[in-house]
Amino acid sequence: MKARALAAMLALAMLAGASACAPQPSDSLRNAKPVRGDVAFYLAADGDTAGARTFPVLRPYPGQPAQVAVKPVPVIARGQVALVALSVDESGQSALDLQLTEPGAQRLAQVTRDNVGKRLAVVVGAMAVNVATIQGEIPGGRLRVSGLNMADAEAFERELVVAK
Repeated sequence: MKARALAAMLALAMLAGASACAPQPSDSLRNAKPVRGDVAFYLAADGDTAGARTFPVLRPYPGQPAQVAVKPVPVIARGQVALVALSVDESGQSALDLQLTEPGAQRLAQVTRDNVGKRLAVVVGAMAVNVATIQGEIPGGRLRVSGLNMADAEAFERELVVAK
């Protein structure tokens, strides 16, 4: 079980380390707020740009384009992300912890299991806050989007908790 937890911790990591999206510790959501704003997860449209949507990337890592083309339909939609909390990652940077609904958690596990090696974008509003390569299945429905500065983390948290 520890090996699976460790594999899950590394499941989505940026190749260059600018930001990451990975499962997060269970106690980090104690100050979580309900998500009412616009958030979705999209598979990148790498090589398949027919009908693709394009979003600017918050902080592209070196060599990454400033925009990401994604498939037109999100794999995780707004109503499948239940809670958000500000947190600090292992390196001391600001982060957002997300808890998905049970259907969202099941869908994320399936999508990450079936798309290892492909890229996944976490989009808040009209901004890709994270674009990560799927390294393995992410079970449990809890994620941490890290590599954010405090101002960005606070702004995205506010955007996620405000009803739109």
